[in-house]
Amino acid sequence: MKPKINPFWGYLTLALVILSLVLCIVGAKKGTLSVRTDADPKETVERFFECVVIGKYDEAYDCLANYDSLGLENRSDNQKWNALLASYDYSLLGEPTVKGGTAVQSLRLRYLDLNALEDALATPVQQPAEGGEAQPVYPRTEELLAHPEDYYVTAELQISLQYESGQWRIVADDALLNALSGGRYEVTP
Repeated sequence: MKPKINPFWGYLTLALVILSLVLCIVGAKKGTLSVRTDADPKETVERFFECVVIGKYDEAYDCLANYDSLGLENRSDNQKWNALLASYDYSLLGEPTVKGGTAVQSLRLRYLDLNALEDALATPVQQPAEGGEAQPVYPRTEELLAHPEDYYVTAELQISLQYESGQWRIVADDALLNALSGGRYEVTP
């Protein structure tokens, strides 16, 4: 005698298997659906920029998700680079937007535009000579850096963060790298 299979249990099992597969597919495409954390992404952004402003680069780099170093610590003998590092000033704009394991914090960052400074250094100023004929004179770096604020730029940035290993970390993008390098970061396609 053959055992009789109840169709109800067979269909119920099939439905649960299909539901499980659908949830696995949705979970794989959507990622983490919920992250509970007491940490505030705003604190990570503040810690990063405070460390950059005061020159504690190793501590700043601990806040980054996708870089171990940005090279900020490597150019202390360059007058323009030191002026760039001294120019940094930032302010947070509003509260971060948190969605699952990602967040975005708006920020206003002031920095020295090294490209504008280089352009000014390459532009001659006409000065009258003793014979009455004007001579081109190029400004010196020291003269221009006596008023570095003439070359300051303020950018509004969207700082992306991701939650990993129990803390928020900044995902440095092209806009942030460009600002921190004084406009010298080249975007690679």
